[in-house]
Amino acid sequence: MCGRYMIVNHQEISERFQLRQIPLGLFSTFNAAPTQGLPVVIEVADGERELRLMRWGLIPCWRKGAGKAPAPINARAETLLEKPMFRSLVGSKRCVVPANGFYEWRKEGGRKQPYLVRCKDGDLFGFAGLYDELPDGEGGSFTIITTTPNELVAPLHDRMPAILAPEDEEEWLDRDISDPGIVGLLGSYPAEQMAAEPVSTSVNDVRNDGRELVSAKIRR
Repeated sequence: MCGRYMIVNHQEISERFQLRQIPLGLFSTFNAAPTQGLPVVIEVADGERELRLMRWGLIPCWRKGAGKAPAPINARAETLLEKPMFRSLVGSKRCVVPANGFYEWRKEGGRKQPYLVRCKDGDLFGFAGLYDELPDGEGGSFTIITTTPNELVAPLHDRMPAILAPEDEEEWLDRDISDPGIVGLLGSYPAEQMAAEPVSTSVNDVRNDGRELVSAKIRR
């Protein structure tokens, strides 16, 4: 699964994802967590792209409020078209979730060691996601799609977020494409283009944030 990630290069988001504007209230985080309002790229009716802050954890439009029902933070690529909650969104409510890296944990010496997984060039990339919006302007929410892990991530977890190749982002966001075959874009990202490194166990606590979480020196 993908339960934590970081998004810190906000000054580059506009150019990287071809956005006409960036909303107020955007903030960097080294420890993005479920239920937080986080930036999501969508295509709107006029074909332009917008960046909106949405809650991580999908609340479908037909469900009023979060309530006690689970709000899935991840959706499996292999079963998107089988699950009613996700199937209805694949056709027209696809999004890209900007990120600079994500975290996975591996058991080492009786404890769980977090690893930061990122692109080797350190640039922004985009998770494939689905979103929905509650009626009457009550806000939107999203889920990150996961897929089988590549050779780098497999020792850490049996799933990884579906990272879109930059050249596939336009197709994924295109509201005019409703063909279910679009899920064919959701493979594992090439391992040779990624790196994984141990980071501070302070990332385990969602209350912790800041560059020190990913510093070279591991804090026990």
